[in-house]
Amino acid sequence: MADKICAKKEVVILNQDGIFPIYKASTNTQTITCNQLVCSECITASHKKHDLDSIDIVFNEKKEKLKELESKFSNKFNLCEIEDRKVNEFKTKYEQMFTESIQKINEQEKLIIDEVRKYAKTLREQLDSEKQSIEKSITEIEKRTEKVMETLLNKQSIIQEILESNQAVQVFGAYQELSGKEIPNASFKAFPEETKDFIPAKENLKAISNLFGSLTNTKLPKVLTHVNIDVISSYTTDQTALNRVLIEDEKKAWISNHMTSSLSKIHIADTMKTVKDIPVDVLDMSMTGNNDVLLSSYGSTDVSLLSTKTGEIKPFLSMSPLYPLGIHVTKYNEIILGVKEEGDIYKITDKICRKVKIFGVDGKHKQSYEYDKHKQRLFTVPYRITSNLNNAILVIDRTSDYNGRVVVMDREGQVEWIYQGNPHVNLI
Repeated sequence: MADKICAKKEVVILNQDGIFPIYKASTNTQTITCNQLVCSECITASHKKHDLDSIDIVFNEKKEKLKELESKFSNKFNLCEIEDRKVNEFKTKYEQMFTESIQKINEQEKLIIDEVRKYAKTLREQLDSEKQSIEKSITEIEKRTEKVMETLLNKQSIIQEILESNQAVQVFGAYQELSGKEIPNASFKAFPEETKDFIPAKENLKAISNLFGSLTNTKLPKVLTHVNIDVISSYTTDQTALNRVLIEDEKKAWISNHMTSSLSKIHIADTMKTVKDIPVDVLDMSMTGNNDVLLSSYGSTDVSLLSTKTGEIKPFLSMSPLYPLGIHVTKYNEIILGVKEEGDIYKITDKICRKVKIFGVDGKHKQSYEYDKHKQRLFTVPYRITSNLNNAILVIDRTSDYNGRVVVMDREGQVEWIYQGNPHVNLI
Protein backbone atom coordinates (compact mmCIF):
# COMPACT_ATOMS: atom_id res chain seq x y z
CA MET A 1 0.00 0.00 0.00
CA ALA A 2 1.38 3.40 -0.95
CA ASP A 3 2.27 5.59 1.96
CA LYS A 4 4.80 7.88 0.32
CA ILE A 5 5.28 9.93 -2.85
CA CYS A 6 8.47 10.19 -4.83
CA ALA A 7 9.92 13.58 -5.65
CA LYS A 8 13.06 12.25 -7.32
CA LYS A 9 15.57 14.25 -5.32
CA GLU A 10 18.78 13.46 -3.52
CA VAL A 11 18.18 12.67 0.16
CA VAL A 12 15.80 10.20 1.81
CA ILE A 13 14.60 11.52 5.17
CA LEU A 14 12.82 9.45 7.82
CA ASN A 15 10.19 10.97 10.06
CA GLN A 16 10.10 10.20 13.77
CA ASP A 17 8.01 7.07 13.18
CA GLY A 18 10.57 5.63 10.81
CA ILE A 19 8.25 6.03 7.81
CA PHE A 20 9.64 7.48 4.62
CA PRO A 21 8.31 11.01 4.10
CA ILE A 22 7.21 12.11 0.68
CA TYR A 23 8.27 14.94 -1.65
CA LYS A 24 9.07 18.22 0.01
CA ALA A 25 10.89 20.69 -2.18
CA SER A 26 14.13 21.88 -0.70
CA THR A 27 15.33 25.45 -0.84
CA ASN A 28 16.62 24.92 -4.36
CA THR A 29 14.38 25.16 -7.43
CA GLN A 30 15.04 21.69 -8.75
CA THR A 31 12.17 20.40 -10.92
CA ILE A 32 10.37 17.35 -9.59
CA THR A 33 10.18 14.71 -12.33
CA CYS A 34 8.93 11.56 -10.54
CA ASN A 35 6.01 12.55 -8.34
CA GLN A 36 4.65 9.00 -7.80
CA LEU A 37 3.10 7.31 -4.80
CA VAL A 38 5.40 4.56 -3.49
CA CYS A 39 5.39 1.82 -0.86
CA SER A 40 8.17 0.33 1.24
CA GLU A 41 8.71 -2.51 -1.21
CA CYS A 42 9.29 -0.42 -4.35
CA ILE A 43 11.46 2.26 -2.73
CA THR A 44 14.59 0.12 -3.01
CA ALA A 45 13.88 -0.61 -6.65
CA SER A 46 13.20 2.28 -9.06
CA HIS A 47 12.98 4.99 -6.36
CA LYS A 48 16.11 4.07 -4.39
CA LYS A 49 17.91 7.40 -4.83
CA HIS A 50 14.81 9.60 -4.91
CA ASP A 51 13.85 12.11 -2.26
CA LEU A 52 10.59 11.25 -0.46
CA ASP A 53 7.97 13.21 1.42
CA SER A 54 4.89 12.38 3.49
CA ILE A 55 1.53 11.96 1.83
CA ASP A 56 -0.12 14.44 4.19
CA ILE A 57 2.28 17.24 3.24
CA VAL A 58 2.00 16.59 -0.47
CA PHE A 59 -1.74 16.12 -0.19
CA ASN A 60 -2.20 19.54 1.42
CA GLU A 61 0.10 21.20 -1.10
CA LYS A 62 -1.66 19.58 -4.04
CA LYS A 63 -5.01 20.45 -2.50
CA GLU A 64 -4.06 24.14 -2.32
CA LYS A 65 -2.82 24.08 -5.89
CA LEU A 66 -6.03 22.40 -7.01
CA LYS A 67 -7.97 25.17 -5.26
CA GLU A 68 -5.93 27.71 -7.21
CA LEU A 69 -6.68 25.83 -10.44
CA GLU A 70 -10.36 25.64 -9.53
CA SER A 71 -10.36 29.41 -8.96
CA LYS A 72 -8.74 29.96 -12.35
CA PHE A 73 -11.27 27.64 -14.01
CA SER A 74 -14.05 29.52 -12.24
CA ASN A 75 -12.71 32.87 -13.47
CA LYS A 76 -12.44 31.53 -17.01
CA PHE A 77 -15.95 30.12 -16.76
CA ASN A 78 -17.25 33.52 -15.63
CA LEU A 79 -15.57 35.12 -18.64
CA CYS A 80 -17.16 32.48 -20.87
CA GLU A 81 -20.55 33.27 -19.35
CA ILE A 82 -20.00 36.94 -20.11
CA GLU A 83 -19.03 36.09 -23.70
CA ASP A 84 -22.08 33.83 -23.98
CA ARG A 85 -24.33 36.69 -22.85
CA LYS A 86 -22.60 38.95 -25.37
CA VAL A 87 -23.21 36.41 -28.15
CA ASN A 88 -26.89 36.08 -27.23
CA GLU A 89 -27.32 39.85 -27.02
CA PHE A 90 -25.51 40.32 -30.34
CA LYS A 91 -27.65 37.59 -31.93
CA THR A 92 -30.85 39.24 -30.67
CA LYS A 93 -29.82 42.69 -31.88
CA TYR A 94 -28.71 41.37 -35.26
CA GLU A 95 -31.98 39.46 -35.74
CA GLN A 96 -33.81 42.67 -34.88
CA MET A 97 -31.74 44.65 -37.41
CA PHE A 98 -32.32 41.97 -40.07
CA THR A 99 -36.09 41.90 -39.41
CA GLU A 100 -36.27 45.69 -39.56
CA SER A 101 -34.36 45.74 -42.88
CA ILE A 102 -36.70 43.15 -44.42
CA GLN A 103 -39.68 45.11 -43.12
CA LYS A 104 -38.35 48.33 -44.72
CA ILE A 105 -37.84 46.50 -48.03
CA ASN A 106 -41.39 45.13 -47.91
CA GLU A 107 -42.80 48.55 -47.06
CA GLN A 108 -40.82 50.18 -49.87
CA GLU A 109 -41.95 47.44 -52.26
CA LYS A 110 -45.60 48.04 -51.34
CA LEU A 111 -45.14 51.80 -51.62
CA ILE A 112 -43.51 51.50 -55.06
CA ILE A 113 -46.14 48.99 -56.25
CA ASP A 114 -48.97 51.26 -55.08
CA GLU A 115 -47.38 54.26 -56.82
CA VAL A 116 -46.77 52.22 -60.00
CA ARG A 117 -50.38 51.07 -60.01
CA LYS A 118 -51.57 54.65 -59.56
CA TYR A 119 -49.33 55.79 -62.39
CA ALA A 120 -50.41 52.92 -64.65
CA LYS A 121 -54.04 53.77 -63.93
CA THR A 122 -53.39 57.39 -64.92
CA LEU A 123 -51.80 56.27 -68.19
CA ARG A 124 -54.75 53.98 -68.97
CA GLU A 125 -57.18 56.83 -68.30
CA GLN A 126 -55.22 59.09 -70.66
CA LEU A 127 -55.29 56.41 -73.34
CA ASP A 128 -59.06 55.95 -72.83
CA SER A 129 -59.56 59.70 -73.24
CA GLU A 130 -57.44 59.66 -76.40
CA LYS A 131 -59.44 56.71 -77.72
CA GLN A 132 -62.75 58.51 -77.16
CA SER A 133 -61.44 61.52 -79.10
CA ILE A 134 -60.27 59.34 -82.02
CA GLU A 135 -63.51 57.34 -82.06
CA LYS A 136 -65.52 60.57 -82.15
CA SER A 137 -63.58 61.69 -85.24
CA ILE A 138 -64.15 58.34 -86.89
CA THR A 139 -67.89 58.51 -86.15
CA GLU A 140 -68.14 61.98 -87.72
CA ILE A 141 -66.32 60.79 -90.85
CA GLU A 142 -68.60 57.73 -91.10
CA LYS A 143 -71.75 59.89 -90.87
CA ARG A 144 -70.49 62.36 -93.51
CA THR A 145 -69.54 59.54 -95.87
CA GLU A 146 -72.95 57.88 -95.42
CA LYS A 147 -74.78 61.15 -96.18
CA VAL A 148 -72.75 61.85 -99.33
CA MET A 149 -73.29 58.31 -100.55
CA GLU A 150 -77.05 58.61 -99.95
CA THR A 151 -77.23 61.92 -101.92
CA LEU A 152 -75.24 60.49 -104.81
CA LEU A 153 -77.42 57.36 -105.03
CA ASN A 154 -80.59 59.53 -105.00
CA LYS A 155 -79.40 61.77 -107.87
CA GLN A 156 -78.20 58.75 -109.78
CA SER A 157 -81.67 57.11 -109.44
CA ILE A 158 -83.47 60.28 -110.63
CA ILE A 159 -81.27 60.53 -113.74
CA GLN A 160 -81.83 56.84 -114.46
CA GLU A 161 -85.68 57.26 -114.37
CA ILE A 162 -85.56 60.29 -116.66
CA LEU A 163 -83.41 58.47 -119.15
CA GLU A 164 -85.77 55.49 -119.14
CA SER A 165 -88.83 57.78 -119.78
CA ASN A 166 -87.28 58.88 -123.09
CA GLN A 167 -89.15 62.20 -122.80
CA ALA A 168 -87.38 65.18 -124.33
CA VAL A 169 -89.01 67.64 -121.94
CA GLN A 170 -87.91 65.72 -118.87
CA VAL A 171 -84.40 65.17 -120.24
CA PHE A 172 -83.96 68.90 -121.02
CA GLY A 173 -85.44 69.95 -117.67
CA ALA A 174 -83.35 67.49 -115.64
CA TYR A 175 -80.21 68.46 -117.44
CA GLN A 176 -80.78 72.15 -116.82
CA GLU A 177 -81.55 71.48 -113.15
CA LEU A 178 -78.78 69.02 -112.38
CA SER A 179 -75.96 70.34 -114.54
CA GLY A 180 -76.00 73.65 -112.75
CA LYS A 181 -75.50 72.05 -109.34
CA GLU A 182 -72.22 70.87 -107.92
CA ILE A 183 -71.89 67.18 -107.44
CA PRO A 184 -71.21 66.41 -103.74
CA ASN A 185 -67.48 66.08 -103.16
CA ALA A 186 -66.28 62.70 -101.91
CA SER A 187 -63.26 64.22 -100.07
CA PHE A 188 -63.31 63.39 -96.35
CA LYS A 189 -62.07 64.98 -93.19
CA ALA A 190 -58.47 63.94 -92.57
CA PHE A 191 -57.81 61.30 -89.92
CA PRO A 192 -55.87 62.36 -86.80
CA GLU A 193 -52.15 62.07 -87.45
CA GLU A 194 -50.99 61.49 -83.84
CA THR A 195 -52.07 59.54 -80.81
CA LYS A 196 -50.51 58.39 -77.57
CA ASP A 197 -48.46 55.22 -77.12
CA PHE A 198 -46.76 53.63 -74.06
CA ILE A 199 -42.98 53.17 -74.14
CA PRO A 200 -41.72 50.93 -71.29
CA ALA A 201 -38.79 52.49 -69.42
CA LYS A 202 -36.45 49.56 -70.02
CA GLU A 203 -33.27 51.59 -69.84
CA ASN A 204 -34.29 53.22 -66.55
CA LEU A 205 -34.83 49.80 -65.01
CA LYS A 206 -31.04 49.47 -64.86
CA ALA A 207 -31.08 52.27 -62.30
CA ILE A 208 -34.01 50.87 -60.32
CA SER A 209 -31.94 51.31 -57.13
CA ASN A 210 -32.28 55.09 -57.56
CA LEU A 211 -36.03 54.65 -57.34
CA PHE A 212 -36.37 51.73 -54.94
CA GLY A 213 -33.31 52.06 -52.73
CA SER A 214 -30.27 49.83 -52.21
CA LEU A 215 -28.29 47.98 -49.54
CA THR A 216 -25.45 49.85 -47.88
CA ASN A 217 -22.88 48.97 -45.24
CA THR A 218 -23.79 49.87 -41.68
CA LYS A 219 -22.27 49.15 -38.29
CA LEU A 220 -23.53 46.20 -36.34
CA PRO A 221 -24.97 46.98 -32.89
CA LYS A 222 -22.55 47.17 -30.01
CA VAL A 223 -23.03 44.59 -27.34
CA LEU A 224 -23.59 45.96 -23.85
CA THR A 225 -23.60 43.01 -21.54
CA HIS A 226 -26.09 43.22 -18.73
CA VAL A 227 -24.53 41.95 -15.50
CA ASN A 228 -26.86 40.48 -12.93
CA ILE A 229 -25.57 41.23 -9.44
CA ASP A 230 -26.72 38.90 -6.70
CA VAL A 231 -25.77 39.14 -3.02
CA ILE A 232 -23.96 35.90 -2.12
CA SER A 233 -23.11 36.82 1.46
CA SER A 234 -22.60 39.88 3.64
CA TYR A 235 -20.42 40.63 6.66
CA THR A 236 -20.28 43.19 9.43
CA THR A 237 -16.80 44.61 10.02
CA ASP A 238 -15.27 46.42 12.95
CA GLN A 239 -14.10 49.21 10.63
CA THR A 240 -15.35 52.77 11.07
CA ALA A 241 -15.07 53.35 7.30
CA LEU A 242 -14.40 51.33 4.16
CA ASN A 243 -12.64 53.58 1.67
CA ARG A 244 -11.03 50.94 -0.51
CA VAL A 245 -11.41 47.15 -0.58
CA LEU A 246 -8.93 44.89 -2.38
CA ILE A 247 -9.56 41.14 -2.65
CA GLU A 248 -6.41 39.02 -2.27
CA ASP A 249 -8.18 35.66 -2.64
CA GLU A 250 -11.44 34.05 -1.56
CA LYS A 251 -10.37 34.11 2.10
CA LYS A 252 -8.35 37.32 2.41
CA ALA A 253 -8.91 40.99 1.68
CA TRP A 254 -7.35 44.38 2.43
CA ILE A 255 -9.48 47.34 3.60
CA SER A 256 -8.27 50.92 3.88
CA ASN A 257 -9.79 53.28 6.44
CA HIS A 258 -9.11 56.96 5.86
CA MET A 259 -10.67 57.94 9.19
CA THR A 260 -8.10 55.91 11.15
CA SER A 261 -5.31 56.20 8.53
CA SER A 262 -4.91 52.43 8.56
CA LEU A 263 -4.83 49.44 6.23
CA SER A 264 -6.31 46.21 7.63
CA LYS A 265 -5.82 42.64 6.50
CA ILE A 266 -9.10 40.73 6.78
CA HIS A 267 -9.68 36.99 6.95
CA ILE A 268 -13.05 35.87 5.65
CA ALA A 269 -14.72 32.68 6.85
CA ASP A 270 -18.11 32.44 8.51
CA THR A 271 -17.28 35.85 9.91
CA MET A 272 -14.91 38.62 8.94
CA LYS A 273 -11.91 39.07 11.21
CA THR A 274 -9.14 41.68 11.23
CA VAL A 275 -5.75 39.95 11.57
CA LYS A 276 -3.37 42.83 10.85
CA ASP A 277 -3.46 46.64 11.01
CA ILE A 278 -0.83 48.71 9.21
CA PRO A 279 -0.54 52.47 9.93
CA VAL A 280 -0.72 53.82 6.39
CA ASP A 281 -3.33 56.19 4.90
CA VAL A 282 -4.08 54.45 1.59
CA LEU A 283 -5.63 56.37 -1.26
CA ASP A 284 -5.78 53.49 -3.78
CA MET A 285 -4.25 50.02 -4.23
CA SER A 286 -4.01 47.19 -6.75
CA MET A 287 -2.83 43.57 -6.67
CA THR A 288 0.32 42.62 -8.60
CA GLY A 289 0.92 39.41 -10.50
CA ASN A 290 2.75 37.82 -7.54
CA ASN A 291 -0.03 38.77 -5.06
CA ASP A 292 1.73 41.75 -3.52
CA VAL A 293 -0.01 45.13 -3.39
CA LEU A 294 0.99 48.41 -5.01
CA LEU A 295 -0.53 51.38 -3.24
CA SER A 296 -0.69 55.15 -3.30
CA SER A 297 -1.10 57.03 -0.02
CA TYR A 298 -2.23 60.50 0.99
CA GLY A 299 0.56 63.08 1.07
CA SER A 300 3.20 60.78 -0.49
CA THR A 301 4.90 61.13 -3.87
CA ASP A 302 5.84 57.43 -3.83
CA VAL A 303 4.09 54.34 -5.05
CA SER A 304 4.73 51.75 -2.33
CA LEU A 305 4.88 47.96 -2.43
CA LEU A 306 3.17 45.94 0.31
CA SER A 307 4.28 42.35 0.83
CA THR A 308 1.12 40.39 1.60
CA LYS A 309 3.18 37.71 3.33
CA THR A 310 5.10 39.93 5.76
CA GLY A 311 3.00 43.11 5.82
CA GLU A 312 6.17 45.12 5.09
CA ILE A 313 5.78 48.31 3.03
CA LYS A 314 8.66 49.78 1.08
CA PRO A 315 9.01 52.44 -1.66
CA PHE A 316 8.61 51.07 -5.17
CA LEU A 317 8.36 54.02 -7.59
CA SER A 318 8.81 57.75 -7.04
CA MET A 319 6.50 60.21 -8.80
CA SER A 320 8.10 63.31 -7.23
CA PRO A 321 7.19 66.14 -7.56
CA LEU A 322 3.83 64.64 -8.56
CA TYR A 323 1.48 62.72 -6.27
CA PRO A 324 0.04 59.33 -7.31
CA LEU A 325 -3.74 58.93 -7.14
CA GLY A 326 -5.56 56.04 -8.76
CA ILE A 327 -3.46 52.92 -9.35
CA HIS A 328 -4.15 49.79 -11.40
CA VAL A 329 -2.08 46.75 -12.39
CA THR A 330 -3.29 45.25 -15.68
CA LYS A 331 -3.43 41.58 -16.60
CA TYR A 332 -0.25 42.24 -18.63
CA ASN A 333 1.53 43.49 -15.47
CA GLU A 334 1.53 47.10 -16.57
CA ILE A 335 1.10 49.76 -13.89
CA ILE A 336 -1.33 52.57 -14.69
CA LEU A 337 -1.21 55.64 -12.43
CA GLY A 338 -3.20 58.82 -12.11
CA VAL A 339 -1.04 61.72 -10.94
CA LYS A 340 -1.44 65.37 -9.98
CA GLU A 341 0.74 68.25 -8.86
CA GLU A 342 0.80 69.66 -5.34
CA GLY A 343 -1.96 72.17 -4.63
CA ASP A 344 -5.70 72.68 -4.87
CA ILE A 345 -7.15 69.42 -6.14
CA TYR A 346 -9.99 70.93 -8.22
CA LYS A 347 -8.41 74.21 -9.33
CA ILE A 348 -7.83 74.00 -13.09
CA THR A 349 -5.13 76.24 -14.60
CA ASP A 350 -2.74 76.00 -17.54
CA LYS A 351 0.09 75.10 -15.18
CA ILE A 352 -1.46 72.07 -13.49
CA CYS A 353 -0.46 68.49 -14.29
CA ARG A 354 -3.23 65.88 -14.34
CA LYS A 355 -2.07 62.78 -16.16
CA VAL A 356 -2.53 59.05 -16.50
CA LYS A 357 0.86 57.34 -16.83
CA ILE A 358 1.77 53.77 -17.75
CA PHE A 359 4.82 51.96 -16.37
CA GLY A 360 6.26 48.51 -16.84
CA VAL A 361 6.55 46.18 -13.87
CA ASP A 362 10.22 47.17 -13.83
CA GLY A 363 9.22 50.79 -13.18
CA LYS A 364 10.15 52.09 -16.64
CA HIS A 365 7.82 54.76 -18.03
CA LYS A 366 5.95 53.79 -21.19
CA GLN A 367 3.19 56.29 -21.95
CA SER A 368 1.42 59.40 -20.63
CA TYR A 369 -2.03 60.83 -21.34
CA GLU A 370 -2.97 64.41 -20.48
CA TYR A 371 -4.72 65.99 -23.50
CA ASP A 372 -7.02 64.66 -26.21
CA LYS A 373 -6.57 65.15 -29.96
CA HIS A 374 -8.26 68.57 -29.69
CA LYS A 375 -5.73 69.70 -27.07
CA GLN A 376 -8.40 69.59 -24.38
CA ARG A 377 -7.48 68.38 -20.90
CA LEU A 378 -8.57 64.77 -20.35
CA PHE A 379 -8.78 64.69 -16.55
CA THR A 380 -9.43 66.79 -13.49
CA VAL A 381 -8.58 64.22 -10.80
CA PRO A 382 -7.87 60.67 -12.12
CA TYR A 383 -9.06 59.12 -8.87
CA ARG A 384 -9.62 55.47 -9.82
CA ILE A 385 -8.34 53.46 -12.78
CA THR A 386 -9.03 50.03 -14.28
CA SER A 387 -8.88 48.30 -17.68
CA ASN A 388 -11.29 46.01 -19.52
CA LEU A 389 -10.97 42.85 -21.61
CA ASN A 390 -10.15 44.96 -24.67
CA ASN A 391 -7.27 46.60 -22.77
CA ALA A 392 -8.98 50.00 -22.87
CA ILE A 393 -8.31 52.32 -19.93
CA LEU A 394 -11.25 53.38 -17.74
CA VAL A 395 -10.72 56.34 -15.43
CA ILE A 396 -13.04 57.64 -12.71
CA ASP A 397 -12.34 61.36 -13.01
CA ARG A 398 -13.52 63.43 -10.07
CA THR A 399 -14.53 66.98 -10.99
CA SER A 400 -15.65 68.05 -7.50
CA ASP A 401 -16.34 66.53 -4.10
CA TYR A 402 -19.75 65.40 -5.34
CA ASN A 403 -19.40 65.12 -9.12
CA GLY A 404 -17.38 62.99 -11.48
CA ARG A 405 -17.42 61.04 -14.69
CA VAL A 406 -16.01 57.90 -16.34
CA VAL A 407 -13.53 58.51 -19.17
CA VAL A 408 -12.74 55.55 -21.43
CA MET A 409 -9.87 55.75 -23.90
CA ASP A 410 -7.79 53.40 -26.02
CA ARG A 411 -4.04 52.90 -25.74
CA GLU A 412 -3.49 55.67 -28.29
CA GLY A 413 -5.11 58.13 -25.92
CA GLN A 414 -8.24 58.55 -28.05
CA VAL A 415 -11.40 58.96 -25.98
CA GLU A 416 -13.93 56.25 -26.81
CA TRP A 417 -16.75 57.55 -24.63
CA ILE A 418 -17.48 59.56 -21.49
CA TYR A 419 -20.22 58.75 -19.00
CA GLN A 420 -21.36 61.53 -16.69
CA GLY A 421 -24.18 59.72 -14.95
CA ASN A 422 -27.91 59.33 -15.45
CA PRO A 423 -29.43 62.84 -15.39
CA HIS A 424 -32.65 61.41 -13.93
CA VAL A 425 -30.90 60.13 -10.81
CA ASN A 426 -28.00 62.57 -10.42
CA LEU A 427 -28.73 64.66 -7.36
CA ILE A 428 -26.16 67.39 -7.89
